[in-house]
Amino acid sequence: MPDSPASSPLPRDNFRSVIAATIILLTIGGWIYALIVPVTRFALSAQTRLWWIEQIVFVAVAIACVGILLRKRSFLVPAFWLTLYSLLFVLMRWLFQFRSGQIIVPGFVILYALLLWRLRITRRAAVPLPNMPAV
Repeated sequence: MPDSPASSPLPRDNFRSVIAATIILLTIGGWIYALIVPVTRFALSAQTRLWWIEQIVFVAVAIACVGILLRKRSFLVPAFWLTLYSLLFVLMRWLFQFRSGQIIVPGFVILYALLLWRLRITRRAAVPLPNMPAV
């Protein structure tokens, strides 16, 4: 009996893998930096609940990206939606910074948008077509 489409690996996509690996490394690197530098480490206790929710979603995206790197089909949909939520968080932060006079192009906006694009392409390619009856 052949493997079901749900258990087959995702199609190979080097560009998607590079983006996912970059998101993983930047997320881990950001947390290491925040925990090593005393100024940022002591500021963690003063953060809002929304900021902590944002960080949890970022970590969840990094975990989903690990699944994407391993080409696990079960991580495709969660990775897509978590990346979309993370992109919304980053865009809102960017909007607030822009309104306060800071003009910054955050790299995560570009990375999340590229990953969403590649995940959307992968979702289209990975959806199994129903068996057509013989005529």
